[in-house]
Amino acid sequence: MKRVFPGWIIPLGLCLALIACSDDKNPAQQYGNTMVQSLKTTKNVEKKVNVLSVQKSIQEYHAANGRYPTDLNEVAAFNGMALESDKYEYNPATGALTEKP
Repeated sequence: MKRVFPGWIIPLGLCLALIACSDDKNPAQQYGNTMVQSLKTTKNVEKKVNVLSVQKSIQEYHAANGRYPTDLNEVAAFNGMALESDKYEYNPATGALTEKP
């Protein structure tokens, strides 16, 4: 005996499959979301560590020279580190350093 399926069965099955794949309980999607969040967290931590490292170098420069460096290039020359000065806002009067948004 040959089975005949109504015409709406196959589209209904496809819709249910798509809904199941877009559900947040999909393990592959959860893994992907976790990996993306981990990458974002790692980048944020790396930025904070870089700022703290440059701030420490500014303080070391101040301790050695009795003044704050006039710009971040002086800090880079002082401790031999490569700085991307366009990523930071630096106030030479106070030695304050912040990351640009």
